[in-house]
Amino acid sequence: MRIKKSFSFVFLLTLLLVLPGCANNAPAKPTIKLSGDRIPANGDVHLSGEGFTPRSNAYSHLKRPDGTEFPVITMLTDDEGQFTHLIETWLLQVGTHEVWVIDQKTGVTSNVAKFEVTRDQPPAAQNK
Repeated sequence: MRIKKSFSFVFLLTLLLVLPGCANNAPAKPTIKLSGDRIPANGDVHLSGEGFTPRSNAYSHLKRPDGTEFPVITMLTDDEGQFTHLIETWLLQVGTHEVWVIDQKTGVTSNVAKFEVTRDQPPAAQNK
């Protein structure tokens, strides 16, 4: 009986010491950010992501203002699970677009980021 109690105590103590360490090593939820949220129709928006599986595919989804999606784009993450991508708005409809990215390896989806394509004119280039 004493052996069972000792085993139970050691087992519980081991769990208490091991589980917190496992929680700290859990992968972060992938997140994406945009360089802006209001972009002229002939401008660019930079998409960046982090927290994805390193050296793995990530699937970028872009939804139009009418709710339809563009074809999925496959991007390769770097050694740190990050990526950058340029979205050119000159062919996009005016209105609010949504973008999100799915980590191929884990199947985890990032946050959804929104940007509005406007009829505004981009700032004029300055001559020096």
